[in-house]
Amino acid sequence: MRTALLTSLLALSVGLPAWGQEASGPASANPEPDESWLSFPGPADGPPPVDAMPAPPLPPRREAPGPKVPRREVSRPEARAPGRTAAFGPNRVSLQGAIPLGQGQLAAGLLLGFPLVSAQVSWGVLPWLDAGAAVNSLYGVMNEVNARVRLSLVNGEEAQVSLGLEGGHAFFLKPQAREQHGGRYFTGRRDWNLMPGLTGSARVGRRTRAFLDVRYHLAFDTDPVVRTPLGGAPDDVKVSSNVLFRTGVEVPFSERTSYVIMVGGNIHGRPEDASFMPTLSLGVVTGI
Repeated sequence: MRTALLTSLLALSVGLPAWGQEASGPASANPEPDESWLSFPGPADGPPPVDAMPAPPLPPRREAPGPKVPRREVSRPEARAPGRTAAFGPNRVSLQGAIPLGQGQLAAGLLLGFPLVSAQVSWGVLPWLDAGAAVNSLYGVMNEVNARVRLSLVNGEEAQVSLGLEGGHAFFLKPQAREQHGGRYFTGRRDWNLMPGLTGSARVGRRTRAFLDVRYHLAFDTDPVVRTPLGGAPDDVKVSSNVLFRTGVEVPFSERTSYVIMVGGNIHGRPEDASFMPTLSLGVVTGI
C-alpha cells in the first residue's frame, strides 16, 4: 500500500507541468517585448539599415592590355617646316606685265638697276584701263617724269596682252653742247619722249609670271646742236627713233606683292648715242 501511494504521487508530480503547459497554450516563437524596458535610457532608434549605408568605392577598373594604335600627328599652321612658304591666294598685281589692276586698285613699284632707277604708281581707272606716273633717273645725271597708260587687249587666266603708252619730259644735268657721254648717250632720251608699245605676259609654273615688253621710242630734241663746223643751222626740233625691249619675271611672295627681275636693251638710232645699251633692273611691286 505504501508502494502504491508513492507511485501515485510520482505520477501526479510529472503530470502537473504538462497539464499547465496545455492549459496556457503553445509558447510563441517571437514573444512580445516587455514595454517596461522601453523607458530605460539609450538610443531610440536602432542601427541604420544596411541599404542606407554608403557603398564603399569600387577599385579602378583595369583593362587588359591591347595592341597599340599609332598616334597621328596633326599639323598646325604654326608648326611648319623651316623654309616652307605659307599658302596664299592668286596675285594679279602687276606693273611690268599685261594684267590690268582692276577698277579702283592702286599699285606701286620700285626698280633699281642700270642705266635707270625707276619709281612707278598706277591706278585702275576702269576694269581694262590703268593710268599712272613714273619717275626715271640716271642717278641724277638725267631725270625724267612720265605719264603712263595701259589698255588691256586680252585678259586671260594664263596669258594677257596690253597696249601701253608712256611719255614725258626729261631734265639733264648738263646742256647738250657740253655733254659727250652723259644721260643722252646712255638712255637715248631727249627733252620730250613718247614710247608706245605692246606687252605680253604669261604664267610660268604655279605663280611666277613672265613678261615681254617692246616699245618704239620717239625722242624730241627741242634744242639740237650741230657738232660739225659746216653742219649748217640746227633745226628747231630734231626727232630720233629708238627701240626698247624688256623681258623678265614677276615672282609673287604674297597676295599683293612680287619681286621683279628684268633684263633688256636699248637700240638707239641717233649716231651720237650708244648703238646698243643693255639694261638690268631688280625691284618690287605691291598693291596698296
